Amino acid sequence: MTAKNELDHNGIIRLHPLAELLVEIGQARLNGSLRLANGDHKIIIYFHSGEVIYAISNARAFRLFDILLRENKIDKEFLATNPNFTNDMELAKSLAIKGVMTKAEIDGLFVSQIEAILTNSIAWDEGDWSFSPLARLRDGIRFKINANKLLIDRARKLTPEAAFSRFKSVSESFSLKSEIDTGLDLLPHEAFVFTRFSGRPLMIEEVKMLSGMPDSATFHTLYTLWMGGFLIRTEWNAAFSENKLAAIKSAKLELKREAEIRETEKPVEKPTSLEPEKQTEPEQQAEPVVEEGISLDDYLARSENAKTHYEMLGIDVKVEMKDVKQSYFALAKRFHPDHFHHVDDPLLVGRIQSAFTKLAQGYDVLKTQDSRDAYDFKMRKELAEQEKRAASGASKEEISKQVQSEQAAELFEHGFSLLMDEEFEAATPFLTRAVFLAPENPKYHAYYGKALSADDTQRHKAESEMQTAIKMDSTNPTFRLILAEFFIQMNMTKRAEGELTRLLQIFPSNREAAILLDSLRKK
Repeated sequence: MTAKNELDHNGIIRLHPLAELLVEIGQARLNGSLRLANGDHKIIIYFHSGEVIYAISNARAFRLFDILLRENKIDKEFLATNPNFTNDMELAKSLAIKGVMTKAEIDGLFVSQIEAILTNSIAWDEGDWSFSPLARLRDGIRFKINANKLLIDRARKLTPEAAFSRFKSVSESFSLKSEIDTGLDLLPHEAFVFTRFSGRPLMIEEVKMLSGMPDSATFHTLYTLWMGGFLIRTEWNAAFSENKLAAIKSAKLELKREAEIRETEKPVEKPTSLEPEKQTEPEQQAEPVVEEGISLDDYLARSENAKTHYEMLGIDVKVEMKDVKQSYFALAKRFHPDHFHHVDDPLLVGRIQSAFTKLAQGYDVLKTQDSRDAYDFKMRKELAEQEKRAASGASKEEISKQVQSEQAAELFEHGFSLLMDEEFEAATPFLTRAVFLAPENPKYHAYYGKALSADDTQRHKAESEMQTAIKMDSTNPTFRLILAEFFIQMNMTKRAEGELTRLLQIFPSNREAAILLDSLRKK
């Protein structure tokens, strides 16, 4: 990971593991986000005044829909009615609206999810991390996470040798935190060492003499007390230097002053939203190159009507890469949601946030030449197809249905490819959405059923989808073969024979069905 601006700070997990980063950020009471990557696994942790308030992972096992499925709180049919089920916040809203779970239950689920993400990633010993004080959560998302408990549990599980390896010098010192509110109970030896501290910092050598414990036990206990939020550690190999912390906190004050000046120009109210979003402060050196006088109304109207990322950014398709960047920062600097904290119109707040999301998405696609080239090719193809549809005289409803059908086809092809590689679980979400977008397509039902058949808990739903496909197209031999194979898989030999017999009555020359039926009769 590379730092995005002078305030961002990055490093490698082997030198500064997540557990220690959480302690440092907590004691410095920083706001912002911490991104970690370990191979293909990535997570983002959000902080407010040093406290963990939210975390998200790209691993399926830590996504809300997968947790709900594993705990049997919802089924895949429910997901089929929620196209945005991979968005945790949208899924949570749907659960509340449909009365599946109460807000308290959903909040508890999020807390468990966040704690599971932290517990898993705290154990990483490889990977990269990057902290940004400018990437914040939208207001309205804040969960109470007892990170101290996770950290002290982690420290206690370390071997004395592993704990000792986290010390670089005996000149390190420890002192009591001014405020201790961890809600944690100490073990007898931990409590004993903790009571040795009073008003002044103690060097490690002093603690060793006062405790009377072996060196390995002393180091392990000190590390555990620090992890649990009982002690402050100084003169150690910290990830954040004093200069870095001073720069972050100084920049925070400057940003606050700028925000106060802007707020005096137009009083507004703070929005509330359930969707987390990276809030990136524009680079100071980037100057506006387009539309310096564009109004908020014009910006929102353009966002809502833009057909391409170029239109969203207000630039020509032939502009240089530097102009793409400068246009984005110019607009982000003026219309960032943070500038409208006191707007009392929820509809306007939603439009501003939606516009900024589209703006950021557009820039993310166009900011590198490779992704821009790929987008340009796709854009030209889509625009040509739109012009073709418009020229055909089709109504808006017909065009919308056609677009939805094309989306379903893309999802199906992706899901089908995974299915052919026998990645049934990975294929299921794509096939689910394909069926949802185009329920009139029997092929989607048939292969959706085949994907579900790999899950024993979904066999009734799997058969139902296969039967639906056959009802919609009773003369398709592939659908009947899929159903017959399912019956064989479920040890329903008689039903499999019946299905294959019906298939051969319609298609007497179907060799695959004949071979399969013959093999069943010989058993």
